[in-house]
Amino acid sequence: MAIARALDSQAVTRRAGIVTRIGLAGWIAMAALAPCAAGTAAEERSPGEVLVVNTQDASVSRVDLAAMKEVGRFPVGERPYGIAVTRDGRTVAVGVEGEEKVKFFAADGFAPLGEVRIGPMYNDHLALSADGASVLVANFHSDDVVGIDVASRREAFRIEGASAPHVIKYGPMRKLAYVTCKKITGIASIDPAKRALVDFHQTNVNPRSLTFSPDESRLYFASFWVDGFFEMDRTAGKVTRLIALPPPAEDAAPREVTYHGVEAVGENLVLAANEGRSYLDAVDVESGRLVERLRQGISQPCCVERIPGSDPTRAIVSNLGDGSVTIVEVARGGGLRSVATLKVGKAPKRVAFLP
Repeated sequence: MAIARALDSQAVTRRAGIVTRIGLAGWIAMAALAPCAAGTAAEERSPGEVLVVNTQDASVSRVDLAAMKEVGRFPVGERPYGIAVTRDGRTVAVGVEGEEKVKFFAADGFAPLGEVRIGPMYNDHLALSADGASVLVANFHSDDVVGIDVASRREAFRIEGASAPHVIKYGPMRKLAYVTCKKITGIASIDPAKRALVDFHQTNVNPRSLTFSPDESRLYFASFWVDGFFEMDRTAGKVTRLIALPPPAEDAAPREVTYHGVEAVGENLVLAANEGRSYLDAVDVESGRLVERLRQGISQPCCVERIPGSDPTRAIVSNLGDGSVTIVEVARGGGLRSVATLKVGKAPKRVAFLP
């Protein structure tokens, strides 16, 4: 892969031939990375509960975060995957791939409220639009992002131009949503308010996750067969470096499945979930240094999400290996500690927070 050789001198320096420093204005505003409105951790609403999609269990688990206790498990249909919660916390949208639908449920008790047929689906992520009016579906098979009106629970629009979209996630500025693309591999950005594709940047690797610097100038994503994750310059649309994370010597053979979920959680920290080798890494993306590698409570981790408003910073990790979720506490310097682990359903993946 071609790596940019000349970048803004105020943005990067080099050490040992690898880009090791990036100028990221506003790292201290990490709370803006949360799916909810931008703001500091103190301004964010700390969720009381989290919904966990059990992809091989046809169910969604409702978990009390303080007690770390499952308070309900609700059938939703075969092969659920993406999930989103409306702004008022009363309605939950779930992508049910076995039925080729996005289904809407009342958050309290999961009574069915309606459904929208999408057509064939494949690991389609969901996101609530910044204005709260639409559920956005990254629809792999139709090569577009489907917008479903929350009020009417009907399809409202489609944004074309993303090739087999998978992940859809807002950047911290809360204007553009970014989409990982799986056929013509790359990253697309869309403006849901204008219902338009903004741009598409092709990559030579298959991105399977996505997170951001606080000023949205850098994107981070993992890929198959790679022991580490990539950084992309948002404006140039170029991959600028691989942040290499060598595996332990006793498990160094190449693997197809390595890092999956990545999530920015601190001033310059990204958590990277190594699904294939069952550990969670805390990485200083300023220096490219591995700060800590956590194994306790981690079993084939797929997804990792920062818990909004948590102080100290915490994240929730979905473990495919043993059907559990783990709360991880992140120290200011990047140290990691497993706080609690809870068994939920089979193959938990996506999560969504409830107030």
